[in-house]
Amino acid sequence: MIEKIYDQLKTPKSAEEIHLRLNEIGVKWNLSQVKLFLEMDKNITQNNGLWFVGGGDLKTKVINALDELFKDRPKIPIKIILRELGSDITVSKNELLKIVEGSSKYYSPNGVVICRK
Repeated sequence: MIEKIYDQLKTPKSAEEIHLRLNEIGVKWNLSQVKLFLEMDKNITQNNGLWFVGGGDLKTKVINALDELFKDRPKIPIKIILRELGSDITVSKNELLKIVEGSSKYYSPNGVVICRK
């Protein structure tokens, strides 16, 4: 059954669209069950309200991880970010700074900390 769900998530879709498609192929879950599954499965990513399988590119993974780390903090030292990113994300300090430099949410004023814009 999970393969059927992953097949539907090869392209980004809203939770409502996923719910409709799953019902069409015989997975009779209600919308709450679909949303719970989407939120709990670590192979499924959400971006701008759309869900898809696969973490996307490294930039997306890093920005999503930074969003989680920066919930209520204005700035975090890079050494702490590198330690807290998670085991599924491996980046160097320079790679992290490049991703942050291209971001619309974060910046690094000195190469030591990352700040929220």
